[in-house]
Amino acid sequence: MSVSSAKKDAEKVSSIRQGLKCMRAHKRRTVVWPAVLYVGEFEFRSTLYDISLGGLRLKLPLPLISGTESSVKIRNQITLNTRVVWCAGEFMGLKFSDPIDVVRKALGDLSAGLT
Repeated sequence: MSVSSAKKDAEKVSSIRQGLKCMRAHKRRTVVWPAVLYVGEFEFRSTLYDISLGGLRLKLPLPLISGTESSVKIRNQITLNTRVVWCAGEFMGLKFSDPIDVVRKALGDLSAGLT
């Protein structure tokens, strides 16, 4: 790959990231927090990598179908209802099912900077 081609690819990736940032309804914060995902009677220990008032991204080496109802316990303190919205490799996106005011209140100080 030529330097020119690599530069164009980097510009495309930057442009895509900027576009996605504009499309997001909520600010995200990058974190590395312990999480537990509950699906039915099953419990999966995981790591949460980013969070917003709308949802979160976590790593779990188990693909789940979009639409799967679940709940997630964040930092061994806060449990919120979620729904799987995407899965890519070992990462998945979960949307909070709870209203935004419930999410904000449950997260308390952890929601600082997410508005």
